Amino acid sequence: MILDVLIYIKNYHDASLTFRRSCREGICGSCSMNIEGVNGLACLKNVPKSENSQLFLTIYPLPHLQIIKDLVPDLTNFYRQYSLIKP
Repeated sequence: MILDVLIYIKNYHDASLTFRRSCREGICGSCSMNIEGVNGLACLKNVPKSENSQLFLTIYPLPHLQIIKDLVPDLTNFYRQYSLIKP
């Protein structure tokens, strides 16, 4: 999964990389980000097969939200709107 790649990068290459994760089962949505131009969950998206050992992925934070740091969007407005629907 893409989330596993991000955790590997954080643990072994760049400890300052910041992203959200929680359930790792596609339920909470905290690992949502833009992967290869499509919004999705990093815990559900498979790593594409590569013929050689190099892997190139384009990963951005969600495009419609303000960014706090790296891949972490500001969810303040989302939670404000969510509370209005009284789920």
